[in-house]
Amino acid sequence: MQLFGGAPAYAQDKVRIFSGTDEHWVQLQVAKARGFFAKEGLDVELTVFTTGATATEAFRAGRGDFISAGDLPSAAMWKTGAAIGIAPMSSDTEIFGIISTKGINSPKDLRGKKVATRMGSTGEFLVHRYLATAGMTAKDVNLIDLAPPEMVISMVRGDIDAFAWLAPFTTRAVTTGKNAKLLTTAKGLANNRIIMSVTPSFRDKNPEAVRKVLRAVRQGTEFTRSNPEEATKIWASAVQGKPEQSLPVVRLIAYDMTFSKAFIADMDELAKFMVQKGALKGPINWQKEMDTSFLRTVDAKLVAASAGK
Repeated sequence: MQLFGGAPAYAQDKVRIFSGTDEHWVQLQVAKARGFFAKEGLDVELTVFTTGATATEAFRAGRGDFISAGDLPSAAMWKTGAAIGIAPMSSDTEIFGIISTKGINSPKDLRGKKVATRMGSTGEFLVHRYLATAGMTAKDVNLIDLAPPEMVISMVRGDIDAFAWLAPFTTRAVTTGKNAKLLTTAKGLANNRIIMSVTPSFRDKNPEAVRKVLRAVRQGTEFTRSNPEEATKIWASAVQGKPEQSLPVVRLIAYDMTFSKAFIADMDELAKFMVQKGALKGPINWQKEMDTSFLRTVDAKLVAASAGK
């Protein structure tokens, strides 16, 4: 709205948010399409990336203010000081799993086999946890680093014996490969988590904008939980997805912004594994690397645990 043809009656805060393209980020597309960001006085530029590596690289280069990324990339950015965590976004265990040939039925059957995943990801952590149930380690298999689309192609061609990743790549392998099956989900083994982070400089200079972003994201989260079909259509329209294929996936994702003991435990366990691998410099320093004060102002109930405890 303008007054007498002059400047706008209010100025919107310009905010740049980076996210992924898959169903874990439905609530962000909902918040933008439904006007939740705009109602908070935010002019949001929401940029989606096909890989976490590309997103974090652009974020580290200073081209974004907020980034919603996976657990390991988030922890790595916190450790370098490039970002500070402000809220959990979503989690899942059932759309994350290991696909194998039909002749493989247990961890022991993977001994000496070619197993693909993204090295340094939660997928590698899942392989680690699954093998450990039989007293095995990654040294007992031939672990291969592949991009998700290549995992499916290699599985269908018979070039690998198993891979660990998310739907829809897992479901594609099963539906297109005659000899592929779901060996195990991540349930009880690993929890794939998505987290919202912000640059320390933006947080310090624009604290009210941080609160506005979280309020809008919470509205998007609640809408997604209450209206999964409509939310999936909104997301699919934004990223050229197929709602009929993605709705079952959306229903399996827990869209929850609660900072809980379970969240801390999952992240600490993943960080411990990555420290042992040399992929993370040290355990998560919760009091320094996660700022839950903004989440608390949105709703005190969303902060259900104390940082570091």
